[in-house]
Amino acid sequence: MLRAAAALLAATAVAVLSACSGGQTGAEPARPAATAAPTPTATPDPFRREPLTASTRYVALGDSYAAGMGGGGEKGACRVSPAAYPSVFARKAGVDLVVNAACAGATTSDLLKHQLIALDDRTDLVTVSIGGNDLGVAEIAGDCAAGKATACRNEVTAALSLLNVLPDRLRTTYSAIAQAAPNARIVVTGYVLLYDSSDPSAKDFQTAAAINAATIGLNEVIRQAVDEQRAHGAAMTYLPVDFAGHAVGDRTPWLNTSGADVFHPTAAGYAQYAKRLVQLLGTAS
Repeated sequence: MLRAAAALLAATAVAVLSACSGGQTGAEPARPAATAAPTPTATPDPFRREPLTASTRYVALGDSYAAGMGGGGEKGACRVSPAAYPSVFARKAGVDLVVNAACAGATTSDLLKHQLIALDDRTDLVTVSIGGNDLGVAEIAGDCAAGKATACRNEVTAALSLLNVLPDRLRTTYSAIAQAAPNARIVVTGYVLLYDSSDPSAKDFQTAAAINAATIGLNEVIRQAVDEQRAHGAAMTYLPVDFAGHAVGDRTPWLNTSGADVFHPTAAGYAQYAKRLVQLLGTAS
């Protein structure tokens, strides 16, 4: 079912890319069709609503978005920044960040091989951002940011062709995290829409619409994979993050717009991720 949904989402995003390459303007980026609301049941929510404490043991996993690349002050090959949302959230929430094991460039395979070791049965909370690099987004950023529209759209199309394999990879990854940290709540963060594509007359509207459509598809596949784990009793939830008013094209973007860190959040962007986590989980009393 997840793979079928991924195929539909990929087709939706490809339709946007086809429209863009045809030179159309004024079209809004396509969004995947809304799924029917789940039928209410008496099954309790596996994601427990319980207060955080100063002794809450927190581990962060994932890719460059979890490592904090682009936030400033990055160190090491994994580009871990003190402005990364796990560090900011831990300070604001008053919990114990045992380790931020995230690494720039990490794929689901990398997480399974190198990051699961950070988890054990004492872990109380896990956050994870993963999946983008499985689609090769790092290769897309340079050409898209440089305004090479044709190359950008071709690379986005190639990335979407990989969307069908992502559900199985996420299923394996999320299941492994839940097994490695059996007593933890797990929060899976989404990826932000990179562009403000609300103005059809904007110079890069077509490219922005294509990239945003692809991001919407990626996030929907992630959300559905999380829902599948929840249905099997995993204490897992999906957390969307919105940079509305602060995307590329806005006056004060919360994203780097050039250089090696292009399309990665700034410190202000990572602070927004941390704020969303506080809104979801609260702070230690």
